[in-house]
Amino acid sequence: MTPDLANIWAAFRAGDTALAVTRAEALAVMFPRHGEVWHALACARERAGDLRGADSAFMRAARAPEEPIGLPWRVPWSSFRATVAGAAQDLPERLRAALGEVTLVLEDYVDPADIGDLEDSELLGLFTGPVRAERDQYPEISPTIHLYRRAHEHACGSRKEFIDEVRRTLFHEFGHYLGYGEEGLAALGLD
Repeated sequence: MTPDLANIWAAFRAGDTALAVTRAEALAVMFPRHGEVWHALACARERAGDLRGADSAFMRAARAPEEPIGLPWRVPWSSFRATVAGAAQDLPERLRAALGEVTLVLEDYVDPADIGDLEDSELLGLFTGPVRAERDQYPEISPTIHLYRRAHEHACGSRKEFIDEVRRTLFHEFGHYLGYGEEGLAALGLD
């Protein structure tokens, strides 16, 4: 039987971290050998501010005999900012200037209101606001790229993976600003 994590992520979408922790703890009792359950519990505890409990659950997720999930690659804020700045410098010069038209917001977690109908809340990045071609129509709305440190940490197990994933996410969200949908981003190799 496969554990259903949907109720945990639904609690995140509702902005109820305490409920997410409660649901994840109950599921961990039912599925103590399942890495995805321990990972969800770790994410819930982390967002609730229980970092010691989160690290313990992340370790259980990594050692789980069923569906193990590797330990997150932790980075301090200064390294996250430097990684994003480095990724921005990797853009071709003609696109780097266009990146200056966008507000970059670095956060630990996605705001629950921005998760929408996603299955889980481990969103790496998000573009909001008007696309470049429509900026003049909405001058009061700033195009914004949000990048989430903790989700990147959770998705990566090494420094190289972290750098590559931040770069990929920044390019992907910037591609949305330029007006590309998911298919166009895939064609450009930015998916």
